Amino acid sequence: MTLSRRNFMQMGLGAAALLASGIQVKAYDCDKSKPLCLQMYTVGGYFRKDPEGTMAKVAEMGYKGIDYAGYPRPVAELRKLQDKYGLFCLGTHTGRGAIENLDNLKRTIEDHLTLGAKYIICPGMHNDGEAGWTEAAKKFSAASAIAREAGLYVGYHAHQHDFNVVTEDGRSSWEVFADNSDKEVMMQIDMGHCVNKGADYAKLIKKYPGRSKTVHVKESDGLVLGDPKGRVDWQLTFELLETIGGVEAYTLEYEAGVDRLQAAKMSMEAWKRIHG
Repeated sequence: MTLSRRNFMQMGLGAAALLASGIQVKAYDCDKSKPLCLQMYTVGGYFRKDPEGTMAKVAEMGYKGIDYAGYPRPVAELRKLQDKYGLFCLGTHTGRGAIENLDNLKRTIEDHLTLGAKYIICPGMHNDGEAGWTEAAKKFSAASAIAREAGLYVGYHAHQHDFNVVTEDGRSSWEVFADNSDKEVMMQIDMGHCVNKGADYAKLIKKYPGRSKTVHVKESDGLVLGDPKGRVDWQLTFELLETIGGVEAYTLEYEAGVDRLQAAKMSMEAWKRIHG
C-alpha cells in the first residue's frame, strides 16, 4: 500500500472530532530548557494499577512530560489526565507493526494526535543481517513520510544488540538502519545500553546530526541517575546532543532494582544537579 499526501489527507484522522471534544491535537513545543520527561515504563507497575495517582506523583516530582509504553486507559482519558496534572506527552514506544503496517499507522497517528505526542518510537526489533536492517529502514522511511504530514516523527530506540557488527566493513545494525533510512527517521540513543555495550556514542551522535531529537537518559550498569559509579559522561553527552544531535527533550528511563517511584524521584533530583 502506497500513501501519497492526498491519500494521507483522506485517511480520516478524526482531528475535527478531537477538537470538538476540547482536546488540543497540536504537539507540545519544547523550549530551550530541554525538559526531562519520564518514560512511564519506569513506573509501569504503579501506572497500570493507578494511572491517575501515578501521573499525579510524576508531576509532583517535577517532570514536565511523559512517554508512554502502552496505555492503561483509552488515550483520550490519558490526555485529560495529562492536562489535569500539567504534563505533556513527548512520544511513545510503539511496536514496529503499528509503524510498518500502513493501515495500523493510521490508528497510531490518531492516538498520537490525541495525546499531543510528537514521536512514534519503535522500542526494539531484530532483523536478519544487513539486508534485513536495510529493508526495515525502507519501511520506516515510508512510515516517516506519512507521519511527517501530521507533524510527527517516526524513530527507533537502541538496545545493546543494535551495536553488533553486521557488515563486512564493520558497521553495526544501528548504522545500517540509519544509513538507509530517511534523515527524518529519529535514532533514539539509550545512553545506558550504549555504554554497557561499549559503543562509541559520541561518534554515533556526530555521525547522524539532527537525528537525536529524543534520547533516553539512563545510567550505566543498572544504576540510578546521579550515582557516582555511573560510566556515562553526562556533560559530554549534553554538549553533543544540544549542539549536534538536535535534542528537543530528554526522557528518563530506569528498569533495575530500586523501587521505581523512588528511582524516578531520585533521578529528577540528580537531573537538577547535572543538567540544571
